[in-house]
Amino acid sequence: MGKPARQDGASSLTPSIASDSFKLLLSSGCLLAGVTHVAFGVLFYQAKVLTMAQVNIASVLTYLLAALLLRHNKVALAMFLMIAEVAAHAILAVIAVGWESGFHYYLLIVIPVFLANQLNKWPFKIGFATLIAGAYVALDWYWRKADPAYQMDLGTLAYLHRFNLVTTIAILSGLTVLYVHLITQAEERLHELATTDSLTGLMNRRSMLASLVHEQAVRQRQPHDTCVLLVDIDHFKKLNDTFGHNMGDWALKAVADVLEAGVREMDFVARWGGEEFLIVLPFANKTVALPVAERLRQAIADLRFPSKDHALRVNATLGLAELRADEAVDQAIQRADAALYKGKDAGRNQVVVG
Repeated sequence: MGKPARQDGASSLTPSIASDSFKLLLSSGCLLAGVTHVAFGVLFYQAKVLTMAQVNIASVLTYLLAALLLRHNKVALAMFLMIAEVAAHAILAVIAVGWESGFHYYLLIVIPVFLANQLNKWPFKIGFATLIAGAYVALDWYWRKADPAYQMDLGTLAYLHRFNLVTTIAILSGLTVLYVHLITQAEERLHELATTDSLTGLMNRRSMLASLVHEQAVRQRQPHDTCVLLVDIDHFKKLNDTFGHNMGDWALKAVADVLEAGVREMDFVARWGGEEFLIVLPFANKTVALPVAERLRQAIADLRFPSKDHALRVNATLGLAELRADEAVDQAIQRADAALYKGKDAGRNQVVVG
């Protein structure tokens, strides 16, 4: 059991998390490719293949431009720029120094990266990946035995081949690990969004219902006392209408903080709906739970609004019910709700046991 981690600003999370992950993947690719092309530029310069040295300078500048585009959220344009660079560089390098140099391997990187993007639909992605695969086969068919434009010594050529093979494997492995990590993070964040109230950071109703099912199962295996506590902020609509929704949001978050700080780690605290909160206190009877409820009520009453009018306060009415033997949790919640409304009718800002 336990309370979920608080998550401020959860409302900013959207289904575009996967696209954000792909953007970060491309940014990492820019860095890796840029460093690799610097190394290629030095190698070609030393081998006196000056044309390819200049091509690698252009490649580094291309990746700098792609990184700038990514920074300005032009992900699609950056992706196609990177793909064009990889394809052009691989083809030019094979023409310049031959198939045995291993530069054709980099075309293989394009296919999984492009298929992983969230910007295009599957028919287009499959079509484009097929085009790249076709270009690779055509390059293999024509240039495997063709004479290169520059004859490099066999030692340097063998070094280039091994370097490109190892680099390709490393890049594919690194990008795969990074992408899996990013997707795992995205799934965790989406799970938090699905189970956490975005404003208060507490469990939401859906998450609490799942916890109630778990608590019911635990009680069947190991009978124990359990109390439920409903908390409702008094005159909340009037507060919103008079002082605005910002003040209402402040009250909700402040009360949520009080409730979360005032219970045990094993207890469940959720925003049940609107200005209402639900607390489940396992292994606690009414004798134990009543002082807790009174302490929470007083802590809420001690809150002060962040306004010039320091007389402004927030109060809450609480309904408490202890689960009876063989009683479903929702029945106890109904009794707590009835007790809460008795407290409302009796003047509010009090704890009523149902």
